[in-house]
Amino acid sequence: MGRFTDSLLGRLRKPSKPEADAKGDPLDKVLDVAKKRWRRADEYDRANREEAYADLDFLETPGAQWPERERQMREAEGRPCLEFNRLPTTIAQITGDIRQMRPAIKVVPVDSRGDPDTAETIAGMVRYVENRSDAPSAYFSAADQQVGAGIGHWKIITEYGSDSTFEQEIRIVGVPDGVGVRWDPDAVLPTREDAKFCFVPVDMSRDVYEETYPDHPAAEIGDTDLTRSGMAEWAGADMVRIAEYYTKTPVEKTLALMPDGEIIDLTDEADEDHAEKLDLIAQAKATGARVRIEKRPGHRVERYVISANAVLDGPTEIPGRFIPVVPVVGVEMTIGKRRARRGVIRFAKDSQRAYNYTRSTHTEVVALQPKSPFVGTEKMFKGYEHLWDTANSTNHPFLVYNSDPASPTARPERSTPPVASSGLAELSREAAEDLKAVTGVYDASLGARSNETSGKAIMARQREGDVGSFVYIVNFSRSIRHTGAIVVDMIPHVYDTARTLRIVGEDGKVDLVQINQVGGLADDGQPLDKIQNDVTVGAYDVAMEMGPSYTTRREAALDGMIQLVQAAPQLAPLVLDLLAKAQDWPMADKIAKRIRTMLPPQIQAQEAQESGEPMPPPMPPSPQEQAAMAQQERQQQIEAGRQQLDMEKLAVEREKLQADVLKIQAEIEKAQIEAEARVMEANRPQVPGMEGVAPATDPRLDAIAAAVAQLSEVVSMIMEEMSAVEPPPPDLPAEPEAPPAALPTDFIEAPPGAFSFDPGALGQPSAEMTGPPA
Repeated sequence: MGRFTDSLLGRLRKPSKPEADAKGDPLDKVLDVAKKRWRRADEYDRANREEAYADLDFLETPGAQWPERERQMREAEGRPCLEFNRLPTTIAQITGDIRQMRPAIKVVPVDSRGDPDTAETIAGMVRYVENRSDAPSAYFSAADQQVGAGIGHWKIITEYGSDSTFEQEIRIVGVPDGVGVRWDPDAVLPTREDAKFCFVPVDMSRDVYEETYPDHPAAEIGDTDLTRSGMAEWAGADMVRIAEYYTKTPVEKTLALMPDGEIIDLTDEADEDHAEKLDLIAQAKATGARVRIEKRPGHRVERYVISANAVLDGPTEIPGRFIPVVPVVGVEMTIGKRRARRGVIRFAKDSQRAYNYTRSTHTEVVALQPKSPFVGTEKMFKGYEHLWDTANSTNHPFLVYNSDPASPTARPERSTPPVASSGLAELSREAAEDLKAVTGVYDASLGARSNETSGKAIMARQREGDVGSFVYIVNFSRSIRHTGAIVVDMIPHVYDTARTLRIVGEDGKVDLVQINQVGGLADDGQPLDKIQNDVTVGAYDVAMEMGPSYTTRREAALDGMIQLVQAAPQLAPLVLDLLAKAQDWPMADKIAKRIRTMLPPQIQAQEAQESGEPMPPPMPPSPQEQAAMAQQERQQQIEAGRQQLDMEKLAVEREKLQADVLKIQAEIEKAQIEAEARVMEANRPQVPGMEGVAPATDPRLDAIAAAVAQLSEVVSMIMEEMSAVEPPPPDLPAEPEAPPAALPTDFIEAPPGAFSFDPGALGQPSAEMTGPPA
């Protein structure tokens, strides 16, 4: 492939060229079909194309805003033909909005084999392609033609990443003459994705052509075949036209669905990998797995480079299913059998011409005021004509005239100068207003001052002015989406090997990502069998987000966070790192990273979990925090000591209570023993012969039993109160079990036959029994 062709579409992988057979060279047939298609496409869109070129000429060429005949007449009379071209500012306003409303291409999976993480990787690859290609330059160049002429184009090519690699890359490049692209007249979609063919013409000098294609002589001027084919402009004295010719041909594809979900294309039997694909299918069937093979309708996209009399290069198969040329249209509609298309300039021409005419006339009148003619008799100027003829162009120190005897007091005087008409000024203002109404771009949109004072009011008025030109932004966004679809469709064919790419995030940050890598480790450290970031499987769709650029949205987010912190200052420690990161000054990210270490631990843990990064180490306490912690520790020690004293006091009280209970129990036992002894003594027979007689019941025994029962209840209540005492806390040693209390030293044993105890200490009435029963 020649040097020019390499730069035209990149160095693509090419299948072998069709060989000639008995019926002739198949490339001759390709050229014949291409000529017929060119003539048909050229005639169908001729009116739109001629108007578009005239619009661009009106916009950019000096003198083109005056009709040729009118301009010649005025120049012959020495009258001015001024141009006050207001259209570039109007065009710049609309294209400036397009430049600010940067579209973002989003990729989403649409089938079961699509992976959300892989979709995000593919979206980063699309941004990488745009960044590597300087795609905004191609986009905005086409947008200028879209707004000015009604249509612009860019295209997607593939090329080797460098001269020393076999890896191919996708690239987005502009089309300098976007108006000259010819499309299939039967295509009806705005993106022309339903077209069967497309021509992208390129003009070059004969010297470059002969150097690039020495085996194919250029067509000569006056060739009748060129005129008959509608290609007369393909040959000039010093110029030769060639064209990229894209075709989209229906084909029947043979697809095999493997057990693991992989789809293998078996359509091209001449493919060098065809035998390997058949072996994979045979191996799968040998294991008893089912391989589903079906035929599906599809398309093959090919590209040729043709001249007026030869196929210079091709066919080259284009990866994917789209013709890789993207139109971006202005205002387009179908009227009957024809398609009408325009930009902003088309209907603004008359208003611009009227403005030029009124301003030129007004300027002419004002310029003639100091040059009003002199009035006098013929005798006054006789002999001094050379002075008076140059009176308006030369600064003479004095002017000489002859006195006329018929009017001895008269002298030459200037006539009344022409006065500028107020109607001209009014007509100029009306023409300027008409220009705004036709284009839909008013003063507020252009930044002119109005009654608005606040920033929000100014922005609202500017957005209101943008509504009239929003159709261009919508169509531009549609073309960007179609570009994303083409790139996503190409990625599995171009990036089909394991490699490491630099993908670009939405914020412009570049990350290294490995695609189509076998193996790897999961989050739990276990090895993975599947291919990581496999961009060759799965179906993905493209969605668009049209809005401000990332920088603009970052500034809006910064303003919103500042307002939030002002309204709720207590939130400042939680968002201070985000505020620092959103700043647009050096080391903002570094400062944000330092502030992030001061976030609460739970937020740091959440951030680490979301980002997959390890938890940052805790910050050492500051001197103030250390002092506060020491003070808190001292308070805790004091509180612990106080609790220890309380527990010791409680233990002493418990021991005393236990001693009292034991004393009472001892008295009760002694009283019971003495009572039983006295009862036995009292029941012993005293009179001879009365041994078999039952003793009479002593009522004092009932009193003793009642007293004992009452004492037992009191002891039970005391024991319950002791068991309800709260045990010591876990961090304090448990109280050792108290040894059994000895009998109190003041215990006095009652004499035999007497029952005595002191229930007054228990709040009970005293009782006393002495002596035997009567």
